[in-house]
Amino acid sequence: DFVCDIGGMVVICAGTTGYNITMDLRYHWMMQKRFQGSHLANDDQASAVNELVISRKVDPCLSGTYSFDEIAHAHQLMHENKHPYGNMACLVNATEKDTGMQ
Repeated sequence: DFVCDIGGMVVICAGTTGYNITMDLRYHWMMQKRFQGSHLANDDQASAVNELVISRKVDPCLSGTYSFDEIAHAHQLMHENKHPYGNMACLVNATEKDTGMQ
């Protein structure tokens, strides 16, 4: 079941797991939930947001940064609801945080 109130809306961003979904609509229909498709951003918009974060004009509320080897640990923290408040990030193709794109 999705986390939204009766009559609420579930926003689906992109199709990262594929374009076909299967779900039992009876529960969503009975709870009068609405589904809305959305996209995150185009390349120019994503680049502009990245620049705002890099220039520290926007704080993404990053509570933890984990190495690639710690991804399983980060997922376990989320599963157990023991993760710190805010967003968590995992480094991919980077050896340390705050190095930016090379």
